[in-house]
Amino acid sequence: MRRALAATLLVAGCGVAPDPNEQARLREGTEAVRATLVNPESAVFRAVAVHDGGGARVVCGEVDGGVGLGRTGYERFIVEGDKVVIASQLPTEAAMTERWNRLCR
Repeated sequence: MRRALAATLLVAGCGVAPDPNEQARLREGTEAVRATLVNPESAVFRAVAVHDGGGARVVCGEVDGGVGLGRTGYERFIVEGDKVVIASQLPTEAAMTERWNRLCR
């Protein structure tokens, strides 16, 4: 009887609920990116996560904004506070890689 109860409690404890604060930050981050797009409803996101970049909470990921970014395909973005940086806004891919490595790891 004790083993069955212990096993039940162990299995029940495996369902960890997502952190509501992190979910809110993810939502805020993707909405901030959408706001920068010409066609925000076309945005498709992937690999979006909250990071402790340099002590600040940042949202990093990839977005395919279709015509909204002037090209198709996924590109990296970083949302730091109220500032959104999308790779195509920077002069080089190396500039994005430097920011990404500093803030999104």
